[in-house]
Parts: sequence; structure tokens; C-alpha cells
Amino acid sequence: MKIVRLIFLCIAFSALTASSFAQGQMERISSQDIVKAVNQARGKVVVINFWASWCGPCRQEIPELIELRKRIPEDKLLILGVSLDADPADAAAFAGQAGFNYPVYIAGDDVAPAFSIQAIPRTVVYSQKGEMIRSEMGYFPGDELEKVIKQAMGS
Repeated sequence: MKIVRLIFLCIAFSALTASSFAQGQMERISSQDIVKAVNQARGKVVVINFWASWCGPCRQEIPELIELRKRIPEDKLLILGVSLDADPADAAAFAGQAGFNYPVYIAGDDVAPAFSIQAIPRTVVYSQKGEMIRSEMGYFPGDELEKVIKQAMGS
């Protein structure tokens, strides 16, 4: 009975999450929120991926990030997706279809200037000490990113 209840809760949560994405209800994140998340994740490698729903290379990267999340446990890696879509509904609709398994947000107005984002996708990797160790503009292949992450983890 407990298993049935757990499965029901998982299905309900999935439906609720997809439904809130579809209704354009993604949470906004500021540059200070991102910095705070990196600082609170000390001991983990942090990957921040800036993307947009209309960006082809972003759409290519996201499934690779989803696969990384499956392979590397949450206690070792924090991945945050930050959409730069002008219309939050576009980001939410894409997010509802993409099957993100890590948190995704809409960028606040201060995010692009604070992170000097001139093109997307943009992926920034922080060490377990919270120091930026890599910043890639454009498509960043998942296998290369995984090497950077594992090196930062000391593996």
C-alpha cells in the first residue's frame, strides 16, 4: 500500500510540476540568488547553465545536462538552469516538455549583466570551494563538461 501511495504522489508531483511549467509559473532568480546558491553548495561542484527555449545549441545541451544529473549524485553536483527567455511562458512551456531533473528558473533583469552573458548557451562551473573554474559560451558537449566536473571532484 505504501508503494502505491508513493507512486501516486510521484505522479501527482510530476503532473503538478509540468502543469506549473505549462502555465508560465517558473520562479525568477536574481544574480544574488545564484551567488547565494553557489555559496550554499560548498562541497559540491556547481554548474549554472544559461539557456533559452528558442536557442538550438541550448536545446542540444539540456538533454546532456539531464543525463549528467542522472549519473552524478546530488550530494556531489548542483545543476541550475537559468532561462533568458523574454517571455516566461515560452521558457515554462519548453521546461514542461524537456523533462528537467534539476531546478530551472527565469533570469531576473540583473542576471545577464552580472554574469557578462553575451551569448547563450553559457555554462559556468564552480569548484567545491565556490571558485569559478570554467566558463563556456556556446555549446559545451556533455562529455567535456563531465570531465571538468570529475576533475573538480577529484575523480
